[in-house]
Amino acid sequence: MKVFFAGGASQARICYNIVKRQGHEVPVVYDRTKGLSPPWDCKLFDDESAIPEHALTCEGFLVCIGDTYGNARVRYSRQLRQLGLEPISAIHPIAYFSDVCKVGEGLQAMPRSYVGDYAVVGDYCIINNNCTVGHESTLGTGIHVMASAVITGLVTVGDFSSIGTSATVLPGLTIGTNCVIGAGAVVTKDVPDNAVVVGVPARVIRYRTAGQDD
Repeated sequence: MKVFFAGGASQARICYNIVKRQGHEVPVVYDRTKGLSPPWDCKLFDDESAIPEHALTCEGFLVCIGDTYGNARVRYSRQLRQLGLEPISAIHPIAYFSDVCKVGEGLQAMPRSYVGDYAVVGDYCIINNNCTVGHESTLGTGIHVMASAVITGLVTVGDFSSIGTSATVLPGLTIGTNCVIGAGAVVTKDVPDNAVVVGVPARVIRYRTAGQDD
């Protein structure tokens, strides 16, 4: 299948190698990063208004925009879905998914990522290297769980939130919508919507505007 990529930087480089193994090709990439040069042969463009024209030369899509940009990842994904393209997932061969978990469309799962029993992962999520989504946890739409982060059991994470590198969320907690959990943080209590938390134990340092990407 010909797959359209929105995003052509680091996340796209990783995903390209996965989707290539899956038998897909990526002939067209949209990205506004100046000086960007993807390491494979493709057409690169930076005019957002031209997305429909270029996307419709492909059958599938993947939005390779990570970090705290969950809102953007979901917005572009929904636009491409409305154009009739099929969302694909980029799942590395050594990612682990329980036989009794549920995952949504457009998933990006990196090496040694782990999703446990009865966990639910929403649409357009990224689960990075060596991270854990524990049993009976629920991730909303557009979540990014960064490398080596641990979401323990029975945790709920709201839409568009990101869990930083090596962060830990203790069992049974709720992370609100559009939150940022800082790298290395240990979350010991519920986190309200739009909060940015850091530290051990994690504490709120500021609030984001609803719908904000950092």
